[in-house]
Amino acid sequence: MLCTSGKSYTVKAGDTLYAIAQQHLGDGKRWGEIRKADGALVTDADAATLQAGQELCIPDGSGSSPAPGPSPSPLPSPSVGGMAGEILNAHNRYRAEVGVPPLAWSDTLASHAQDWANHLAANRSFEHSQRDGEGENLWKGTSGHFSYTQMVESWGNEKQHFVMGPSPNFSTTGNFGDVGHYTQMVWRNTTEVGCAVAEGPDGQTTLVCRYVAPGNVTGQRPF
Repeated sequence: MLCTSGKSYTVKAGDTLYAIAQQHLGDGKRWGEIRKADGALVTDADAATLQAGQELCIPDGSGSSPAPGPSPSPLPSPSVGGMAGEILNAHNRYRAEVGVPPLAWSDTLASHAQDWANHLAANRSFEHSQRDGEGENLWKGTSGHFSYTQMVESWGNEKQHFVMGPSPNFSTTGNFGDVGHYTQMVWRNTTEVGCAVAEGPDGQTTLVCRYVAPGNVTGQRPF
């Protein structure tokens, strides 16, 4: 492959467009500036189907680009609406930022999440379950004061402490708990999510989200 501008790059096993842009452009969010062999800018679909051996063109320089590529914005399935659609869309915005495929909604996971949310709310407790084979994020706040998007964004805000590395060593603070909700949301191998809320007698709302495959696997990078 001959790049008319920039340099050629051969995709390696385990690569993501975000990681390639982070390494060569200094900012993973600039992955939309990378071009394919035919000269076209990469898209969300390309991020989801990236394969080892694929040839890419990376633009010169690591500074700001005057003409960045399109910002990815995957949306939930049209069949998913209401609370589920809002929560799913919020998750997938963060996944789009790092170039990993969007999640699909799972009613089975949502049912599991509802059981645990009901338990936590009724018992005024806040602790993880014995969730064999599933990942889990928890949130709790004053009822009626937060949208579903804001609940998810409280996890997403942890990205300010994120630095690429193998789990659990990906927090600038040295504390896994400061980024673990965020990394579960953007974990590349996670494909499905299901969430539920419950109102407690203490005026608090509890949100539980369950994930398959579970993220934050020791020794693995999020994406």
